[in-house]
Amino acid sequence: MMNNFMMNKKIFRKIVSLLNKIIWSGVLLMILLVIFPLIIEQFAIQKNKKEKLFVSFFDVGQGDASFIRSSKGKIILIDGGPDNLILYRLGEQMAFYERKIEAIIISHWHDDHIIGLLEVLRRYQVRYLILAANLENSLFTPLLFEEAAKNKTKVISISSSLKLNLNNQCELFFLNPLSLEVKENSNNSLLTKLNCLNFRVLFSGDNEKEVENALLQSSFDLSADIFKASHHGSKTSNQEEFLKAVNPKIMVISVGINNRFNHPAPETLKIAEKLKIEVFRTDESGNLVFSANIN
Repeated sequence: MMNNFMMNKKIFRKIVSLLNKIIWSGVLLMILLVIFPLIIEQFAIQKNKKEKLFVSFFDVGQGDASFIRSSKGKIILIDGGPDNLILYRLGEQMAFYERKIEAIIISHWHDDHIIGLLEVLRRYQVRYLILAANLENSLFTPLLFEEAAKNKTKVISISSSLKLNLNNQCELFFLNPLSLEVKENSNNSLLTKLNCLNFRVLFSGDNEKEVENALLQSSFDLSADIFKASHHGSKTSNQEEFLKAVNPKIMVISVGINNRFNHPAPETLKIAEKLKIEVFRTDESGNLVFSANIN
């Protein structure tokens, strides 16, 4: 009787073990059936993305954050907004397995441009941190430098100008406004221009009229297809003569809904309308994504 009980117990255990294996195999199979197509889809999406250049202007509220994916897959982030919403925005544009960012560019040190960058530096492998030398910084600056040092991110401090090649067809050009002998101002920002054979984008940070006037007197080629409006469309920037020199088809305004600064200024919108520049706003349209075939 005891032997039969022991035998039944062993058989029962084997049956339970077999059922567990069958159940877990089924669960694993279901997971694979769900996840595998998503992985394949992500690879297909990323392959298609690598055939084009993408420029995105993220909706980060009242702040700035722009994203470039080169036709070779290099990722550039210009500013990071006022909080960690930037992580969600990056997740919308990058596959879950993409953990490398070629460069983070800091236009200037105001909170609405840099706060989100700390967590980006912590969570992604960033090759370069690019900024303008001698611009007024903030109490947050040492934290970013400390995190960059921990992760062996190379800091490039630009005193005058610099070119960074993305591939044979595209380069990034940087200009420190202090090199134009502009009086120091907390809104002075590193000017960044994406210059490709058939597609140009100008990012001006929060530069104001003093910098714009100096640029108009310089030999810098301001012309661009897309212009990210200076200082969130403020009337302290975006002068008519400056916009004429840039001559963009599109102006993007990165701005928060019902912000306390009343950005963008009606004056800026009127100038854009007069010059027949199409305006897109992140407070109205959310993330704005533009693409171009780079041959």
